[in-house]
Amino acid sequence: MHKRKLKKHVVTAITAAKEIFDKNQADDNTANDVAAAHQISRNVLQKSFKEEFGLGIREYKMKRRMELGRQLLADGKDAKAISIILHYSNPSAFNNAFKRYWGVTPKEMFDFSKEGIAVERQQGNKQ
Repeated sequence: MHKRKLKKHVVTAITAAKEIFDKNQADDNTANDVAAAHQISRNVLQKSFKEEFGLGIREYKMKRRMELGRQLLADGKDAKAISIILHYSNPSAFNNAFKRYWGVTPKEMFDFSKEGIAVERQQGNKQ
């Protein structure tokens, strides 16, 4: 399949959007805001983002959040702290999203010692 060449201003817009998502500074209006700032439609931004990075904006944002959540768990952070960092409404919302994405709960993926050290179990490795 031949990949179409994107216009320079579209590439600038999708690059700006990806940088925001990578820094976890995104909210629900980010796609609209980036599109408006770069004078392209949200649909063009979404379609071009998917063509360039292989995932739609929603999927990319979820992937980044879940990878960061997994890393924070491995670093010993608890669900309450992670839910705040990743902008979830509460720890239960984070745990539910984590289970939907990885297929296991944080507790099922990691063994937590009394010292707060997380040791990853071998199951639930979504790549």
